[in-house]
Amino acid sequence: MRKYALLASLLLAGCATSPQDCDLHAEDPSFITKLSCTTSGGYRQKVDEQERKVQQSQRDNKIAQQDLADTRTRAQATDAKLADEQSRLAAAKSDLAQTLKKLQSGKVNSKQRQQEIKQLQALQQQSSQATSASEIAAVEQKIAQAKKRIAALEQANAL
Repeated sequence: MRKYALLASLLLAGCATSPQDCDLHAEDPSFITKLSCTTSGGYRQKVDEQERKVQQSQRDNKIAQQDLADTRTRAQATDAKLADEQSRLAAAKSDLAQTLKKLQSGKVNSKQRQQEIKQLQALQQQSSQATSASEIAAVEQKIAQAKKRIAALEQANAL
């Protein structure tokens, strides 16, 4: 009878163990706790829970890696766009400087020529403050207009 009482208490102890009590890394679990966790499936539930956490972490990691790759791609595109804009601005400044130099070295020194020189100098200042693609495009457009006016002025002076 005593054996049955002991066996019954062991079985009842097994029923009283929850999966949270079945820690695989516990420092000193008793024999009864180990037996209870093994027979009740507590260890298996704990392992399954840990595997789910690992799988979720792996999914989160993949998402984070994809986000990082997307961010790097956007950064590269932005860098390329910035380099293009800086190149366009440098070309516009160079064109403007050449046009200004050509205008200043002209033989005929008229009031209209002096006015064009002042406008080109102001445009040089404006070009040094251009930061966006639209501002650079506006500078390029103003340079093209100034070049047309200067060509017309030179043609009129040549006659």
